[in-house]
Amino acid sequence: MMEALKLNQPDKAIKIGQDSNNDSNSFEMHFLFAKAYNQKKDYKNAELFIEKAKVLANENWQKAWTLVESIQTYYGLGKISEAKNVYEKAKEIPGTKNSDNELKYWGILFGFDELYKDWKTVESRNLIFHFQNTISEENIKSIVSSRQDAFDKINSFFKSELPKKIDYFVWDLPTNFNPHLNKNLGFTNPEFCISHNRTNQSAGHEIAHNISHWRNPNSLKVRFINEGIAVYFDQNKNYKMTSAKEINLSNPVSIQKMWQDGKEIDESLLYPISGAFVGFLIKYDKDKFLQLSENQTYENAKIIYGDQLDDLISNFTKELNSKNK
Repeated sequence: MMEALKLNQPDKAIKIGQDSNNDSNSFEMHFLFAKAYNQKKDYKNAELFIEKAKVLANENWQKAWTLVESIQTYYGLGKISEAKNVYEKAKEIPGTKNSDNELKYWGILFGFDELYKDWKTVESRNLIFHFQNTISEENIKSIVSSRQDAFDKINSFFKSELPKKIDYFVWDLPTNFNPHLNKNLGFTNPEFCISHNRTNQSAGHEIAHNISHWRNPNSLKVRFINEGIAVYFDQNKNYKMTSAKEINLSNPVSIQKMWQDGKEIDESLLYPISGAFVGFLIKYDKDKFLQLSENQTYENAKIIYGDQLDDLISNFTKELNSKNK
């Protein structure tokens, strides 16, 4: 099961566990099932196995890992206070080096860590902002206003119902890389309604990821369309097709290839092209695009758009290759 989980294959891990003859009183089995369901973002089932793992945990390392794993389970279920309480309990139990690192990660992602003690929190209608203490009051006011405005505009299109306000963290760092989270800003965990952002980031990109996700939380995402949504709704006052044409001059692209095999394509190329393409599809038929947003695969697009899909891609490519006036 663990090997499948390392490869981000939770369904395979669950099947391996179900097909095995593991002892029903095995801590490891229940813990790995909980981990698999967390990976699937199926927090209800994860909670069932978390509770069993808690009972079966005897060693400190087992207790520590169970608590660490349960933090995301409770947060994903909307039990924020319980997630924070578990985080505090986990800090008191001597775990392993890896469980301690994992605990630190979730604490920083969710805003539980001590480093936030001097941050400023501001709440609007749909967002809870967390500002690093070096950000000026003027900048805070501008960010709160522009992001709430972005939320309103984007959700007037998607009409999503989010389970909670978006926790919107704003970091004042000299580079995009965040050493505390060991990754670049900005990014979003939409299942938790959480975004971590730079001060100079576009108003709508990460908010669009949250909102589009909750139109259907079980949606099937593809990077080309998912990032295209975020770029199209970033609220920057620029003509998306112009940016796409400029990048396409030096890197001619195949839309079908980017759509079906876009995981490794650099964002400097994928973002402008995908943003322009999403805008092109929305202009063609908003309702069909909303259907596509819930299953973003090329195969599903062929079902939604039928024989028109090839023409749409061809027409978009012609416009992409045309000269700017």
